[in-house]
Formats: sequence, structure tokens, C-alpha cells
Amino acid sequence: MCHTCDERFLESAATLARKGGADVAPNPQVGALVVANERVVAEGYHARYGGPHAEAEALDVAGDAARGATLYCTLEPCSYDAPDKHQPPCTRRIIAAGISRVVIGQLDPNPRVRGNGVAILREAGVEVVVADEPGPFLRLNPAFNTWMASHRPEVHLKTAMSLDGRIATADGNSRWITDETARRRAHALRGEADAVAVGIGTVLADDPLLTTRLVAAPDARPVVFDSSLAIPLSSALVRGRPRDLIVVTAATEADRRRDLERRGVTVVPVNSTSGSHEEGGRVDVAEALVRLGELGIRSLLVEGGSRLVTSFVRRDLFDRMTAFVAPILLGAGIPAVGELGTASVADARRLAHVRWEPLGDQLVCSGYHPRWAQRVLAWGEGAARGGATAAHHYEPEVLHVHRTG
Repeated sequence: MCHTCDERFLESAATLARKGGADVAPNPQVGALVVANERVVAEGYHARYGGPHAEAEALDVAGDAARGATLYCTLEPCSYDAPDKHQPPCTRRIIAAGISRVVIGQLDPNPRVRGNGVAILREAGVEVVVADEPGPFLRLNPAFNTWMASHRPEVHLKTAMSLDGRIATADGNSRWITDETARRRAHALRGEADAVAVGIGTVLADDPLLTTRLVAAPDARPVVFDSSLAIPLSSALVRGRPRDLIVVTAATEADRRRDLERRGVTVVPVNSTSGSHEEGGRVDVAEALVRLGELGIRSLLVEGGSRLVTSFVRRDLFDRMTAFVAPILLGAGIPAVGELGTASVADARRLAHVRWEPLGDQLVCSGYHPRWAQRVLAWGEGAARGGATAAHHYEPEVLHVHRTG
């Protein structure tokens, strides 16, 4: 079969994968097609957490038509049994169905799978092709891929700014820079994350509850970066969401910590940085990510303010960013991002795979850290080499796929 056909069928599988949406979390979105004689005979996608995998769904529909056919799947088929696993290995199903060829969008960053699925299929005589440009498939599941490969939460920076790059007036007023349509979209982003983070300055200025009240989506856990434990016990978060609330701090004041913990708040102590507030807000954000990961946070939406967003950008600890831009000018005000030490325009941080979308009279700009995909692949390769189950070494045949879907 021609590589152009392979690309087209993989793109169709990616479209199917997106049907799973948030219902599959924390599992990835995955789509699969069974193709015989260049005709799709069955399709499937992972529809809900704990439910059948995409490959199994497609093979069930295909029945006997799967024998000798090609299976297209966006993610390397799983290859292991475990007590915490709801479904049997897809490699077993593929081999039993008589599939002769498998085309994969991306290798699984899970060290228990990475490369093993490919190797098991090849050992059974199945031809396996892996796309050499996995970016479009990696971006189907940014949180899953980041977490599995690095064991830290995916960091998604979100900001709402004026046309001249301000998130508030000079005296801190920010309500409202964007309209309710944009705020609903921002709440939807909260609903996709495990946790949503703000700095103590935002808590003191706005007293937010950080819910998804504008959309039908689950509330993410609120996280406050608060270097000195200045969060008021009377704040909306402490009063309204104490058992969800996580406060990350560099403070060592035991009485203040006990006051919060007695109310059900999770206080996470981390080391302080030696730099200024602009550099790190005194909370070591790298250590904070490790600690949040230990609490089961796989995806973190960082909403600011400026100091907190700047600390993640300066440390190169973000994976993607979404900016809502309103057609207003504030002049002297609080910048969306503070000092980064950029010496020239050539040294500026630049996003990759950028999308611009009109939203009423506003614009939404979203993009990825330019090295995000490479970092995921490097982390995943390192984890697989060090993992106890990564027993197979393989040199995958590659399919040249360069589309950016």
C-alpha cells in the first residue's frame, strides 16, 4: 500500500480518536481503522475509561475481514497484563485476528509498553510501520504523553491579555479583559486539567473560587503558589474548597500550616529559590511539579498571574500555552509575562504548532513549547531503556508523515 494512503488512514484514525474526549482520562485518546484492499472495513476508538481499547473495538466490528488486513492505530498497541489494567493486551487480539500489517502513529511513552508492542507483533510475523513524524499523534494526548514520559504534570500556561500584552491595569484591576465567551472557553480548559494554579497575588486581588461554573465540566483541584503562606483563612478557596485546595509554599511557619491543614487544606512544602520574585516567586516550581505529581496531578493549568507564569517560562518548565487576546489597550499595566532576560529578538521564546482562532472580536492563540515533542520522545526513550519490562531493542521501520494535523 502506498505511503500516501497510510498517511490518509492514520489521519482518519486521529479524527476518530478525538471522539473519546475527556471521557477516557487518564487514558489516552486512541483511534483505529481496519483496512482491506484500500477500503475501510471497520473503525473504533477508545470511548471511555475502563472500556474496550480502539484496536479491540475495530477488530470486533471487522470480524473475519481482519484476516490479512492492515490495522491503523494512533498509538502503539498495549502489550502487557497487570492487575490495574481493565483490558487485555491489544497485541494478543491483533495477532489472533490475523492482521498482517500494523501502521502506528506514535510509540507509547509508557515504559511498560514502549517498543514491546512493536516487537511482539513483529515476532509473530506482523509487519509493523511507525510514523517518523509522531507530532500530530503526540498532540492528541499532551497530558498523557508528558506524564508517562517524564512523571511530572503537563504544564499548560493560560493568560488573558489586552492587545498591548497587559493582564491588568497598573493598580491590579482585571475584570474583565475578555468577554464571557472567552471565559467559558477558559473554564473548559480548567475542566480538561487535573489542577488549576494561581499565585497568591491573584488570590489576594480577586479571591477566586477557580471552578468551571460557566461550563458543564468537572472542577479541577485548585493550587495556590504561596511562598509565605499568606492565603487568608477567610478566602473563598479556604472556605469553599478546603479539601480540594493545594497550597505550595516555601514557608516554614508551623502554626500557619496547622491552621490550614485543620481545615482540610493540603499544604505542600518545597524549597525556596535564591532569586528574586521575578525569577521564581521564591517557590521552586521544578520541585513543586514533582510534589504535585506525587499527589496524582498529571495536568496543570497555570492561570497566573504574571509572576507565576514568568517563573515557569524562565525555568523552561511549560509544555503549551493558550493566550486570549482582547482588542483593548491598557497602556501602563501588569504584563502577561515579566522579565525573561531576552537579549535579542532572535533569542525570544517562540511557540510551535501555533493556532490562531477568532472568538467574537477576540483572538485565541495556542501553541506548544518548541521542543515539547522532542522532550517527550527523549524522556520516553530513557524510561524504556531503564524500565524492567523494556526487554526488546528494535529499529522501527518508519513511515514518512509530515502533516501537522
